[in-house]
Amino acid sequence: MAITADIKSESRKRLADDEAPVERTPAETWQLIANVSTTGLFALAILAALYLMRDVAVPVILAWVVANILLPVIKRLEKNGIPRIPAVAIVTLAMMAVLLTVVALLSLPLTYWLGRATELGALIKGKLQSITEPLDFLKQITSAIGQATGEPGGSGLHVEESTNIVGGIISLLTPAVTQGILFLGALIFYMIYQAKIKERSVLILPNRDARLTALKIFSDIERNTTVYFGTFTVVNICLGLVTTLLAYAAGLPNPMLWGVLAAVLNYIPYIGVVIMVAVLFLIGLFSFPTTGEALIAPLVYIGLTTVEGHFITPALMGRRMTLNPFAVFLAIGFWTWMWGPIGAFVAVPILMSTIVTFRHLFPRDDPELPG
Repeated sequence: MAITADIKSESRKRLADDEAPVERTPAETWQLIANVSTTGLFALAILAALYLMRDVAVPVILAWVVANILLPVIKRLEKNGIPRIPAVAIVTLAMMAVLLTVVALLSLPLTYWLGRATELGALIKGKLQSITEPLDFLKQITSAIGQATGEPGGSGLHVEESTNIVGGIISLLTPAVTQGILFLGALIFYMIYQAKIKERSVLILPNRDARLTALKIFSDIERNTTVYFGTFTVVNICLGLVTTLLAYAAGLPNPMLWGVLAAVLNYIPYIGVVIMVAVLFLIGLFSFPTTGEALIAPLVYIGLTTVEGHFITPALMGRRMTLNPFAVFLAIGFWTWMWGPIGAFVAVPILMSTIVTFRHLFPRDDPELPG
């Protein structure tokens, strides 16, 4: 009994020592501040470099994300006896064929709607006159205040026409073609040399434990990214098919166009749904005589995405793949500001990779709660 009491007393003492706040000397405190400041400056330098190098970084990061989607298909082809390089060639050509087919099928209706943008805007303005009248009243007040203060009223919008149309077109196409070639090259080489890239990249680490940890991080990131985008791709294809049927049932023109657009935009959480609802509503205003009829397709689409986002996708991905919605929202906002629309697409895999890395580098031991 005495031995048991001593053991319990020692255990309570150790627990109290563990829960006691750690007192640091002034030198240790300043060292901690210096370490945190150095890490923060290094992170800011990395972000600044990624912003300045976005023309190179964006295609490479996008290629890495797409490669993680396609790698399971390549591995299955290898199991069936097809060597790595031919398997990569087959998958890449199949991907390009699918993209070109979709573009060819949708180019005509997309060109049609883009060509009628002015007419669509005028029609929508007429149907939403009850909303624009208060805005016109505010515009008149702003103009009056500007005249009273001697400032321009803001109604003079000047549009400068380019005198060199060919030069403008070339200036727009050249970066897109260059980045497209860089994306395709990075995609092919990464899928071919994925294993060697991982093995060579960990050799810069100092010891075996650090290299094993890095390999585990790489494998975990690739597995999570593959599961996330693989599952999300299947869900988005189904959502696109349902949206096509919804647009057809609602009487919207070119239902396949809106189905493909819904499938693509759903890769971007929150923002994609908002854009798609707005598109369905605008097309409904153009197609139907009343606002109530135009609201049918957007409201049904909101219901579909609510069920998909809160029940279907979480059930397929599991609890481990569920991310904090607020963190996802901040990540999308930040990377959209950094890299534009492509940044919104790669925001979730970047966030997922960061979380996986921190889980491996700083493992958390959850204490057992008392009963």
